[in-house]
Amino acid sequence: MTDGHDGLLAAVSTLFTATPRQRCLVHKQRNVMNAIPKRERDTIAAELSGIWNQATKEQALTELAAFKGKYRERYPEAVRSLCEDEEHLLTFYDFPQAMHRHIRSTNTIESFFRNVRRRTDQIDTFTTETSCLSIVWAVMQGIHLSRIPVS
Repeated sequence: MTDGHDGLLAAVSTLFTATPRQRCLVHKQRNVMNAIPKRERDTIAAELSGIWNQATKEQALTELAAFKGKYRERYPEAVRSLCEDEEHLLTFYDFPQAMHRHIRSTNTIESFFRNVRRRTDQIDTFTTETSCLSIVWAVMQGIHLSRIPVS
């Protein structure tokens, strides 16, 4: 799961050569929508979301082709933005349905690290790299444990 950050993409492709990549659909939709006039954003955003809300990958590919055909002339920059990550937009369909909502967006990951930063930013300095890692690990464990349901 990645956004469009070139450095991250280079590192992932070097270190995890056999790992499939899913492009964050939230970030991709924002990128595409930046090339759409405000008066049409709601309608086109709904169409775009409709692509990745299909029941099967084949249906999503059909909707993607229809979207590109419909808007290629009118909004070439939006279609270009969509096409630049096309091979990584629908990777989530290769996984079980129950996982789809978890692997279509980096928002969960970003939220987790925002909580880590919020808690570690309160510390003025770390005496060593190990002390920093220890605090970050403890914060991450605390966040993880607070999300486990108690029965």
